[in-house]
Amino acid sequence: MAKKNGFVKKFVSVILTVFIALSTALLVGCKKSNKLQFWVYGDEEELSIFTHMTKAFNDSYGKEHGIEVEISAKPVGSNYSNLIQTTASSSSGADIFFVIENDFKKWVEMGFMQDLTEYFDAVDDIDVSDIPDSMLKKYRYDTETEQTMDDSPLYGLPLETRPTALYYNESVFEKAGIIVISVDESDMDAWNAGEIADRRGKYKSDFPALNGVDIPKKGYFRENPSYRKNDYDFNAWVKPEAEILVFNNRIAMNWDEVEDLGRLFSVSTNSRAERDFGTEYGYYTEWWFNYGWSVGGDCLADLNGNGYWNFSLLEDTPNYMVKDGEYTGEFTGTVYKKGDTLLLTDKLAVNKGQLLVADSQGGYTLDGKKVGVRETVANSDNFITLPSTRSAFERYTRLGTDGNVLIGDAYGLKMAPTPSVFSASGRTPINYFYSGKIAILAEQSSFVKTVAKETKFKWDVAPLVIYKEYENPSNPYDDTVAVIGKTAGHSNSRGLVTRKKSVKKDEIARFIMWMASKDGQKIRAEYGFFPNQESLIPEIKFGENAPRNVVAFSEAMPYQKAGDWWYLKGSSWIDIWAVPLNSKLRNNTPNYTYQNWIDETLGETNRTLYDDYIRDVNKG
Repeated sequence: MAKKNGFVKKFVSVILTVFIALSTALLVGCKKSNKLQFWVYGDEEELSIFTHMTKAFNDSYGKEHGIEVEISAKPVGSNYSNLIQTTASSSSGADIFFVIENDFKKWVEMGFMQDLTEYFDAVDDIDVSDIPDSMLKKYRYDTETEQTMDDSPLYGLPLETRPTALYYNESVFEKAGIIVISVDESDMDAWNAGEIADRRGKYKSDFPALNGVDIPKKGYFRENPSYRKNDYDFNAWVKPEAEILVFNNRIAMNWDEVEDLGRLFSVSTNSRAERDFGTEYGYYTEWWFNYGWSVGGDCLADLNGNGYWNFSLLEDTPNYMVKDGEYTGEFTGTVYKKGDTLLLTDKLAVNKGQLLVADSQGGYTLDGKKVGVRETVANSDNFITLPSTRSAFERYTRLGTDGNVLIGDAYGLKMAPTPSVFSASGRTPINYFYSGKIAILAEQSSFVKTVAKETKFKWDVAPLVIYKEYENPSNPYDDTVAVIGKTAGHSNSRGLVTRKKSVKKDEIARFIMWMASKDGQKIRAEYGFFPNQESLIPEIKFGENAPRNVVAFSEAMPYQKAGDWWYLKGSSWIDIWAVPLNSKLRNNTPNYTYQNWIDETLGETNRTLYDDYIRDVNKG
């Protein structure tokens, strides 16, 4: 294997030189090639896989249909983006190129890319039906309505996807006396009865400490947890002592459980954490998405149904999920099905034709009076009541803030590193994980190969946390769920698209479809890269030290969507609130409070969104 990898590296090095030379020649006006031009960027391993996939296409489907693609390596990051924008409207340049989610809508609006819907529809010998709809929607956009619907124009297809899950350090779990099992929730009764083994081949009898104990259906079980609802105190954490601790990597933890577990490995709450386990922090997630989306909330709400977006991350009324059947929203007319959560305007007491007005604290008013939940929703038995979007965001924000920083009605936990920890050290969260400093990390699947290569300890992956409350939280053995939120998380991706001025649109569409199909994605799996299709997960060959529970990524794919960077065609509205959030509040800037952050960012964010809306209305 080492010889093969060495050969691949030499091959890539040589071929990159050729690619760069060809690319330069194209840009200075040399004779145009009859081949389709595919411009790529990435590290050595990524460039290698793009090369293998393109060659496989040329040798098979391309050869059969008279299509040949020439691949050219380009600079990474902003240099690649600038190159695409510079050549997008020219008569020569890339026929196929990458677009990241951050740039997608902006590039469509700027006229860089061709709507390929009719070309995709015309191809009947390449199957891409296994790509989740949630992934396809990232490449759909209607410039007239500035909306993304299931039937909006489709500009490209995902070449790669990066679903998110929890990476965890199993070695430190074991050092802490935590028994790790891998049992699906539906199999827990049979496993407890000794009838079946878990996914790792372990029977309950293989763990003598569990003899006679029925382990509940929980992601993290502790006999004497510090999160009992009847006496809950964010700062009253007690270190486990001589009690049964079980982590199940097949069941998502709730917010309480991940905090209880994480604080065991955080020096701020367990002074012996670094000495005993080598860890400094227990749990880190860079994104609020998983928390806010789990309760059905979001950071934007359309107040008039026509693109008048408003910042809704601090909205403080409960969210509502449909229990059974269907419900038609009274404001938007949206037909909600079981498991769907209501949009803001269908939840709040606002009539069609009325316009909510944002107040200065994240709520909404009509005629100067604060608006609550509409009676037909609040008094209905057909909804599950979930926490507010604001409470979910605050729970996320508390993870890394200091114990003297008040976020909403509770103080920070200081169990996660602040953003400044990474900027000051020049290291990334994934580096902190594989070096053993973070015990649990929410990250994308694209780092699996890196972690497998760099770690010196036992590790695996597990589902992201979910909002979940038990009927009897004072009894840790009772796993009866009273309320559970939505399975949610984000999955970043990189798609293949084409320029409007590229010719041979049919051939281009066929290449893009083939690369996104099982034929193309199988090659990604063969070389240890995560495919965009769930059915190919078993074919991934990560090599040694690969996560045994890698299916956690594929199971998350149907529920994960694009982050806030994808929502609108511009991103200035994000910078207004996110930069102070990450540089000041989450960094525990002295004398900077949660209220300071609200006062500094909320009004300006909404003014920017309103100005963008008015600008678009005037254009129309």
